[in-house]
Amino acid sequence: MAVPTPSEPEFDSNNRLRALAKYSGLGFQMLGIIGVFTFIGIKLDDYLGTKKPWWTVAFVLVGVIGAMYQVIRSVTHDE
Repeated sequence: MAVPTPSEPEFDSNNRLRALAKYSGLGFQMLGIIGVFTFIGIKLDDYLGTKKPWWTVAFVLVGVIGAMYQVIRSVTHDE
């Protein structure tokens, strides 16, 4: 008599597509967040007339930190 073996969890195409959309969407969110903060920094440097792009550098760093926070929060959040 054959002993039934537990089957591995099957991932249907719907779950794979949902995961692909979630993680590719995170990349676009990161790009958007960093892009918006970079734009703000560039415009602030232009407005204040700074010789070195200190505001751009500062806002890019804030954007990267914010994007990483968003990714970590989204990945660790259980749905």
